Amino acid sequence: NPNYALFKSSPGDRVTYTINDFSHINSNHLDYFKFVGRVIAKAIYDNKLLECYFTRSFYKHILAKSVKHQDMESEDYEFYKGLDFLLENKVADLGYDLTFSTEIQEFGVTEVRDLIPNGRNIVVN
Repeated sequence: NPNYALFKSSPGDRVTYTINDFSHINSNHLDYFKFVGRVIAKAIYDNKLLECYFTRSFYKHILAKSVKHQDMESEDYEFYKGLDFLLENKVADLGYDLTFSTEIQEFGVTEVRDLIPNGRNIVVN
């Protein structure tokens, strides 16, 4: 149910689901995720097929495996290509003023969030 804002269709294929970026607007989202996790675990335990599919990175999170940038290819190809480009090129040579922070837009408000402590003041080399 999209009204719960828990999951969204993956932009890569529109068949698989991933965590909704705005799931935190639902005050009970963590309880709902816990419940969904238990339903999935019960289905796996009972050897039942669920007719819903999640992205590779979602399954890796469930299995406590590390997510690599290649896992993004099936989710959001443009994002993956951007990551791949950054890995293949020296960031300093590109002329970008990149820091370890990102700008998030939520409900019309733009906020800078650090990806690491004090990230907005640390330049990516």
